[in-house]
Amino acid sequence: MQRRSLLLTLAAAALLIGCGNSRMSLPAALTDSGQTDSQTPDSSKAESSDPDELVQLNGVTKLKSELSEDTLKWLDWYFTLPEENRNALSFIPNEFIESRGSVTMETDYENLPSYTQALTPEELSETEALARVYFAEGFDGIEEILLAKDDFFLYQNTGIEAEYAPGNIIIYMVLTGKDKAAGNPMRSVSIARKSKSDSWKVINSGF
Repeated sequence: MQRRSLLLTLAAAALLIGCGNSRMSLPAALTDSGQTDSQTPDSSKAESSDPDELVQLNGVTKLKSELSEDTLKWLDWYFTLPEENRNALSFIPNEFIESRGSVTMETDYENLPSYTQALTPEELSETEALARVYFAEGFDGIEEILLAKDDFFLYQNTGIEAEYAPGNIIIYMVLTGKDKAAGNPMRSVSIARKSKSDSWKVINSGF
């Protein structure tokens, strides 16, 4: 009986010694502070908007600080589009149009055709009404409408707007209810007629 007790005592002692020599190992990814490597603070996160960041569009490079807030919003939306959708857009922000030189004029600005003044107030009212009807369905109407400037590049758009002389064409920039809700920029709408005796119609529209 005493021999059996002695054997049990020796076995227990051996078990305790074995446990004492073993070490519990922590997972390799766990640091001394209890954080995993993936939990370490990220101090190198870049600023979301760097004014010195370069933006390139159609071969023209600009600093973000040179661009208007509307243009920056448009660019954010533009770069989310698939390439085929980008290529289908006709609208280009003015900051990129001027530098790109898509419209080369040998005359001063004062000698450019005055598209906006070539129409009477009645004709402007008539064309604006047509634009509002055009965007009434599917676009939730027009929130804002502005006359495009006389040097707006679409007036020189070969095959479409460029085929119409001042007095028979006008271009508006419009912000539709649908575009406003989606955060999209203003889009253009070109309204023209072949002659004074013809009716106005929308000939082009898009970003």
